[in-house]
Formats: sequence, C-alpha cells, structure tokens
Amino acid sequence: MTLPDPRLYPRVNPQNPVIRQLMSLMTERDAAQVAVKRQGLRQLIGELLAARDHYGLNGAITQVPSQEAWFELWQCIRDEVEQSTSKQFAIPFAIPLVLVAGFKGETSLPSEIDGAQALAILREHGVVAADADAFLSGALLAPDLVAAINPAQIAEWRESITEAARFPIDSAGSAIAIKDEVVALRYLIGVAIQHQDAAPAIKLGGQVGAWGMPLAQLISDTLKTNGVTLFPIPRAPMSWLAAQDAGRVCQLETRLQVMTSNALRSIRTNGRTPVVTVAAHENAEIRITFSSQEDPERWEGYVWPLAANDQVAYIEQYVAELMRECRVEVVKMIGNVQPVLDTDGLPLFITAHNLGSSIA
Repeated sequence: MTLPDPRLYPRVNPQNPVIRQLMSLMTERDAAQVAVKRQGLRQLIGELLAARDHYGLNGAITQVPSQEAWFELWQCIRDEVEQSTSKQFAIPFAIPLVLVAGFKGETSLPSEIDGAQALAILREHGVVAADADAFLSGALLAPDLVAAINPAQIAEWRESITEAARFPIDSAGSAIAIKDEVVALRYLIGVAIQHQDAAPAIKLGGQVGAWGMPLAQLISDTLKTNGVTLFPIPRAPMSWLAAQDAGRVCQLETRLQVMTSNALRSIRTNGRTPVVTVAAHENAEIRITFSSQEDPERWEGYVWPLAANDQVAYIEQYVAELMRECRVEVVKMIGNVQPVLDTDGLPLFITAHNLGSSIA
C-alpha cells in the first residue's frame, strides 16, 4: 500500500469499561480466553443497549484507539443487535439504492415506489421466502432517516415485532433533487419474521442476483420523469447497520465512476494526456485529482471523506483498478499525508503541475 491512513486515533482510555474490555480482548493470545473476553464485551454492549445508553455506546465507539479495534467493537455491536435466541424474532433490513440521474436544469424525482410489488419480486427470486411473514415499505428513505434509528431501537424491534405488517416505521420518502446530474442514496426498509429452526425468511448480503434487473426496472418505471435519465442501482438486502456502511461506499464509488468518466472525456476530447493523483489529507480525506500534463490551469477534484469503516488500502486498490479500466497510464499515489489547505488558504489538490513542489 502506498497511501497512508491520515486518521488519528485517541489513546486508550482505561476509565471506559467498554474500551478496557475491548483492549483486553485485542491483546489476548489464548484462543479460549479470546472467546471469553469477546463474550464479556458483548455483555457490556448488551447492558448499554438494554439501558438505551446511547451516550455510553457512542462514547465507546468514538474512543477506539485503532481501526482494528473499531472493527472488533462494531462486529460485537452488530452481533448483539442482530442475533437472537428467541423462538421467533424480527429481522429489520434495508436495501441500499443508488440512483444516478441527469437532467438539463433542475427538477426532482418522486419519493416512493410500490413496496408490495418490490417485495413480490424478492419473493419470486427467493430472496424473501415465499411463505415468510415480511413487509417492505415503498418509501425511499434518505440516509439520515435510516441512521436516526439507533442500535437499541433495532435490538428492541428484533424482540418486540411479532407481525411484519406492524413494523412501526411509517416515514415518508425523501424526494431526490436533481441539478444537471446527481448520484443519490436512498434506502428501502422492511422487516421479516424469522422462526429459530426454520429456513431463512430473508437472505441478507451477497451479490445482486437475477432479481436486480426487475427491481431496477420497477424503480425506473415508477420514478420516470420527463427529461430525466435515470439509472437505479439496487444492492442486496442487508441488516440495518450493515446496509448503512454498504450504501455509503456504493454511493461514493458510483460518484467517482461518474466523475472519472466526465473528467477523462473532457481531458481527452481536448487532445490532452490525463494524470490522476491520489492523496490522503490531514482532515481524514482522500482527494483524487484529474489534471493533464499539457494544461496547468484546468483540473477537477473528488473527495472521499473517510468514515470509521473505510479502509485506505481498499480505496487505493479501487481507484487503481478503475483507472486501469479507463486506460489512464499516469496514476500517482502520494506516500505522505498532505495538508488540508495550500499556501493561498484554498483546499489543496495535488495536480500534475504541483506534484513535485506540494508533496509534504
């Protein structure tokens, strides 16, 4: 890996019981004790969830001293939220949906599809069991509405919802505003009732199968608006927490694909040679710059803000593969963390012409 991780993590806080247990787990080498300490960590998390202590849980999440520790803690939170020993329990789920839309000017798209018809497509293709008690809302929810449901609420739904039709979310969808071009993220949310010893009521995760095309067509037909080009990209149904991570990454990747296509077309149409530069910056951003060897004045920049689950090595590999597919021969990965601003106080983007002088 060439790109450094620019994120700074706090020192270990032994006063926080979750962090103390987490670090005891992370430093344990005996396999039997690892299992015991992981169960101890889950017990602490379960107590915070039961008490609806969002402050305590968020405090632990923000105090993890490394990304490795964050992944361990996040997996334990997910296990405690999503797993159940009850004979019957609910599985709240979400389907990330990225919408690439274009329009000459400004307009908006509708905020809802037919949830029953979408669920029928998932049943037809075996994603949702034919006999499962399940519900899928047709509202296209914005990421902030999905993120507003905290882990304690999801854990409570798991045990308290006994009929899918009684799923307590009745939020309206969020309209999708378009100005020339947009890559928007929305979620379809639902619930399936699972019996402990029965076959899965819903298949979570994995690749988009044969159901993806008819679902995308349903979305296209429902949101059809005069003058708008629309390309929906549905992802597989996922648990509530996993869907938020996956949806965000899918949106960032798709935005980068769209920008790459537009930027390279502009550079090559003018007979110039594209240079792509990728740098990590002190404010926890990966910035990607599209410039050319021949023109020092014209360039375009893309920002990937790093979230806790983002792995810099993955982003580097993704960008490298994308540029290879686009036949970009000059791709520079900067090995040092860069400042946020340049000497003029403007956001720093490394271009083909400041490549040598700007590298910290």
